[in-house]
Amino acid sequence: MTSELYEPLIERDLDAFPAVAHAFLESHSPDDLWLAIARFAVLAYAPSQHGKRAVMACLAAHDVRDELGDRWIEMVIACARYAAESRQPWSEPPILDPPESASGDVEELRTAMRDGDHKRAERWLAARLDDAERVLRDFAHCDALLMLETAAGLLPLLGEKGRYALLRMPVWELIAAPNARDDATPLDTLLARAVESKGSPDAVTAVFYANVGRGFSPPLPGGGGLKPRPTFQPEPYDLARDYAQTLIAHSYARRLSAEHAQKLLHAVHDNLQHGDSFADWSLA
Repeated sequence: MTSELYEPLIERDLDAFPAVAHAFLESHSPDDLWLAIARFAVLAYAPSQHGKRAVMACLAAHDVRDELGDRWIEMVIACARYAAESRQPWSEPPILDPPESASGDVEELRTAMRDGDHKRAERWLAARLDDAERVLRDFAHCDALLMLETAAGLLPLLGEKGRYALLRMPVWELIAAPNARDDATPLDTLLARAVESKGSPDAVTAVFYANVGRGFSPPLPGGGGLKPRPTFQPEPYDLARDYAQTLIAHSYARRLSAEHAQKLLHAVHDNLQHGDSFADWSLA
């Protein structure tokens, strides 16, 4: 049945997908649906803004499930649509299994980063799969760190078989931007910039970086935390419109103080309502 669920996503027959998803729920649980969609998003990942945000959105949707209530299935379907829109064309079904491993020496990863060689980095990952997450934390900044934290959050939910596919995401981000470094700007300043810019993606992304780049340890998905005011409740929407930043921000807001959370949510909802849409940009 999972293959039937994936078929309209692979073919990008997105108008047909909601009916297929609800048919899937006749014999599977909502958790099964989310799990299938999260796996699809990980396999469809590419180091593009939409590609990485589609995976982050799946974890965020799991985080804020209680806040969404009976709208959660609709949000999961929105995550599926976003992952399908943002995926690169596949010549054959992707696989979870790692390639043949090479040297597991850290110098191999450094060389791959210097040469922009993601295949070499993947072989390094295959050799160091058991402790790659620990090693990658010494290298990851900015988007690589966001994807490393996303991988760490999804791993307990997707299972050990997904370890390679999950950790490949931060590895690819390292290869794409090996010289990226975190900003030391205080969080208050970053939030003020996000509000002043009316939730521009660049300003909000800087807030996301600050959350994960300074000893931030996310709670288990679906855990407790801040319950935002009713005016900032998450709602299903076209996630491509803002790179899913409103959904992701609702997840991140749970780890902030009430004051900081309200500033972040105010900014992203302002952008969602009034900002430019990125849904008509090339998603592939």
